[in-house]
Amino acid sequence: MGRPFPSRRARRGFTLVEVLVALALLLGVSTALWRTMSLTFGTKTRLEAINARYHEARQVMLRMMREFRMAYLRDPLTEEERLGQEPRVVTRFVGSEDEVYFATTAHLAIYQDARESDQAEVGYSLKSSDRDSGYERGKTLYRRESTRVDDRPDRGGKVWALLDGVKEFKLEYWDERHEIGGEAWRRDWDSDENQALPRIVRITLVLAAPDGGPDLRFMTQAAPKVRTPINPLR
Repeated sequence: MGRPFPSRRARRGFTLVEVLVALALLLGVSTALWRTMSLTFGTKTRLEAINARYHEARQVMLRMMREFRMAYLRDPLTEEERLGQEPRVVTRFVGSEDEVYFATTAHLAIYQDARESDQAEVGYSLKSSDRDSGYERGKTLYRRESTRVDDRPDRGGKVWALLDGVKEFKLEYWDERHEIGGEAWRRDWDSDENQALPRIVRITLVLAAPDGGPDLRFMTQAAPKVRTPINPLR
């Protein structure tokens, strides 16, 4: 008995409509998958940029807190020392809302056998910059450091940019002499006025978000360990 021939219906393949429907489904699934992957990678990139921004702010704030805590003053010069040929060093703490200069013992020697102590003059200031930072808004926070300590903490040393895209850099100084009146937070401080450091320094930092989103706001406080002038060996 011979083998039966397959019917014409059994030999028929996919119709054009079925092929088009299958291609449309495949295209839809591929498009949805591509969009999902694109959103995932985009979100990952934005989160990494924001995390990097948070890390920058934390490192700057921690460094400033350490230096404020280890700030110090020296006793004012006596008349004999003023008239002497080699008067000893005088230190000052001078600060405003967006700028501060002071002496600190938080200096870290980077190079081996460097002739440097733990003392240095440190300054922070917020200024406009022509740097191509990638941020259309905000200014640049600069840091200045000099290992030569003198009575002009705003001069000398090396200056470099710390943070770009800074919307606000605000410093406030706590003066316990006005604590009862409720106006203890001052906008400026000069140690020449009272021969003391502020009890607390409050730091506010507002940064532009890397993705153009809401600004990132940070705030912390630092209390100098030794507020009154010290009497070094003469």
